[in-house]
Amino acid sequence: MIHELKRPITTLKMCISFMKNDKMMQDKEIKEEILQNSHNELDNLSSYFSKLRDVMADDSENIPLNLSTFNLKELIEQCIEKQMLPSDRKIEFKINFEDETFTIMADRMHITNVFCNLLENSVKYSKGETLIRIDCRSLGNIYQLDVSDNGIGISETECNYVFERFYRSANIAGKNIPGIGLGLFYVRLLVCAHKGNISLQSVLGKGSTFIIEIPKNQ
Repeated sequence: MIHELKRPITTLKMCISFMKNDKMMQDKEIKEEILQNSHNELDNLSSYFSKLRDVMADDSENIPLNLSTFNLKELIEQCIEKQMLPSDRKIEFKINFEDETFTIMADRMHITNVFCNLLENSVKYSKGETLIRIDCRSLGNIYQLDVSDNGIGISETECNYVFERFYRSANIAGKNIPGIGLGLFYVRLLVCAHKGNISLQSVLGKGSTFIIEIPKNQ
């Protein structure tokens, strides 16, 4: 957790150092970029603290929901824009919605955290050219959203454990992939807080698909 919290703090320190440089701050584009990076990292810090609070509660019924209605596709596009992508890999995102006007009543920050976590995992647990698909369909009173990748995947047996707190796949041992095993536990908490469900289908060496079902109205 300390490692995860240090990342935005380090970036904020760099941004503040840049702000002390009068010459750099006279460049409008550089100034806007620094301010935007600062804003993003403050959002990240806020998100981390919310995650810590909710994980410690360990009870989806005690997670407060600030409900609003918003466009689901636009939110996912914003989550994609927030991803920090490695420069040495080709990573492609494809969004497929039955209806681009899909709106949902939910906690916008929590749903943002759900998809940012899943997309970050798809990037982190893939290698080489990566394709990440987000599919959304309407099934009666629920939305089903699938987040799929062609990453390293995990075994069918381990699929039953990935949502447990602090669990990390044996498949990533020695691969120097950062993480403490709280991300998917946190995602499941937030989905359950919305009276929804999340499951995983994965094939070792071929990729993973996370399937989320969220009621249209809370």
